[in-house]
Amino acid sequence: APPEATGWECDKLDPKGAEIQFSNYVGILQDGPLRGRAAGMLMDSWECRTQTWTWNLEDDFREAAGYPLRNRLPALMGYVLDSQEETSRFLNDWRRTLNGLYCENFFRRMTDLARSKGMKVQYETAGGDVVTMDPMEYYKYSDVPMCEFWQPVTEGSVGDLDYKPIKPTASAAHVYGKPRVAAESFTSFDLTWDEHWQMLREVANLAMGEGVTHNVFHTYTHNPQIGFLPPGTSFANHIGTPFLRGQTWWRYMPFFTAFLARQSYLLERGKPVSDVLWYLGDEVGHRPYQHTGSGSRQSGKIRFPDGFKYDYCNPDALLGRIGVKDGKVVTPEGISYELLWIPENERMLPETVMKIRELVLAGARVVASPPVSPATLRDEDGRFTEAVNSLWGDAPEGRVTRIGKGYLAVGMSLNDALKAFGLRPHLVCEDKDLIWFERRADGARWYFVAAPVGKGFHGTVRVLGKGRAQWWNPVDGSVKSLRTRGIGRFRKIRLDLEMAEGGFIVFRKDAGIAAPAGKAFASLPNSGSVEITDWTVSFPEGWGAPTGPVAVKGLAPWKDLDLGEEGRAFSGTAAYSATFEMPAWKDGKDVVLDLGNVDFIADVKVNGESAGVLWTAPYRIPVGNLVHGGTNTLTVDVTGTWYNRLAFDAGKEEAARKTWTIKGPEPGSPLHDSGLLGPVRILY
Repeated sequence: APPEATGWECDKLDPKGAEIQFSNYVGILQDGPLRGRAAGMLMDSWECRTQTWTWNLEDDFREAAGYPLRNRLPALMGYVLDSQEETSRFLNDWRRTLNGLYCENFFRRMTDLARSKGMKVQYETAGGDVVTMDPMEYYKYSDVPMCEFWQPVTEGSVGDLDYKPIKPTASAAHVYGKPRVAAESFTSFDLTWDEHWQMLREVANLAMGEGVTHNVFHTYTHNPQIGFLPPGTSFANHIGTPFLRGQTWWRYMPFFTAFLARQSYLLERGKPVSDVLWYLGDEVGHRPYQHTGSGSRQSGKIRFPDGFKYDYCNPDALLGRIGVKDGKVVTPEGISYELLWIPENERMLPETVMKIRELVLAGARVVASPPVSPATLRDEDGRFTEAVNSLWGDAPEGRVTRIGKGYLAVGMSLNDALKAFGLRPHLVCEDKDLIWFERRADGARWYFVAAPVGKGFHGTVRVLGKGRAQWWNPVDGSVKSLRTRGIGRFRKIRLDLEMAEGGFIVFRKDAGIAAPAGKAFASLPNSGSVEITDWTVSFPEGWGAPTGPVAVKGLAPWKDLDLGEEGRAFSGTAAYSATFEMPAWKDGKDVVLDLGNVDFIADVKVNGESAGVLWTAPYRIPVGNLVHGGTNTLTVDVTGTWYNRLAFDAGKEEAARKTWTIKGPEPGSPLHDSGLLGPVRILY
């Protein structure tokens, strides 16, 4: 923030801080000019420093930890008191106390205040990011837990899943019974004005494969004035994805939002499916490294076992919300897990050990080695040792031991434990980086699958499922049957996905679950093809391109056509027209229009009738109901981005420019490919 917008932070460890902040900002708006019409309050990500003191902290610590704080204050400055072990246990009591104050005195109090004004709350990433805190617990006070994801996908920066993790938020939503996982979406430090929806789709696929169900754009910029040069004001000079009404593609925006809405709809139906509940342990710290292979290009990270999914679990949820039913670990809302995995438990609270014992006796499968010391300085009468011995005392290393109705696997890797329990992956594929996420409901099971970041996927997947298999396409709402080959409870399915392409493999009973209307070709026709090479292209007036139709033999980017210097930098929508000859064929035969490569939106009409709008690969659409034998007409309105015109204007004096924004391409920036690039073919 600029200096004029900065100031004191409210005291987040004392409820009075939340009360003062709320009453002097949101409360004033809701009681005043908004007149109670605000439906909710969104608290953005934690972007201040860490608070470690408040007026009553000594009393708060004594109440939470059970012993005085003052004589141990030097440990907060880096000194070892008594021993490293005792100091570590004190620091854990200290962090757990602060975590409780953050959760109860700030987040819970903010929620109570908002609800007293008729408002729901959405909390974005805070715990375990900047501030040392449980990365999940505060979300229990949020109606909608929220994270963030950035574009483009990058390693070691904001576009990295490990830098901006989604899994803690999605896990909190699952274990605390929140049906929606929101995300600040498409945030960026790389504003280019050349953002393509296919690239944004790929980023969204990666995030939604991690558990995001609801996108909150970063940003839509409100441009209230009229008569200004396009594209207008973006959010800042290099931040955000510019969703604004001055975009070249704004009239087509409903096609992109409809795609996201379809994807979100299916990712909020039923319940998420994960085999492993991963307990984060009793030592309060930052969120863990994201152990994932879900389509990201991260390297050097430990992979979670392929074909399985997991949710994190924190101490609060384990102690207060996790139970056992039919041998599975369950939440009150009915989300179930095959086993509880505790990979890091050098120190553990006595009450946690007793809870795990309770779960095992009730029938749970747990993979954990015994802790070596309590995660607190307060260990009344040796409760910790007694609890550990009662669970692990007769469980040998490297084996699965039956205890009560459940099982305890000690000294085993997760892979070995999964095999020992006879658990098989729900999805297996040739490319292990396939993005996927599974959900199920009564009578249906569906898998969201998408190509890995930066490449396509052409291969076979084996998935758990029964009943009819269909492909539900979120881009156009179409449904097609999938050919499957059965292997026991599993089905093998061939998938051919272009880069950024994804959709849903749906298994469902015939009755009771409605499928969306729509038609898609089951496979590309291969009996014949017609390539269209001769075109005329028309450009709107006022942008330096020729005023009449331009004959084009062979397709090329606008920057390479004979349009004059200014015309070659055209940004906006140009109209392509052509004719083609079709042989006679039997009614009902599939005919597909394949546009090849397009940069980047194609609005297609055949014989004057709309065939649809394409904005992502594959640029193919069925047109069998629109073509006829003999001569046919084809028009394609192609819309590119603002980049080329902004780059052209950057080299002009301001008075000669036809565009304006806060920040765009630098003078001398080379032009990018735009337009219909082809090859264009009619397949029949």
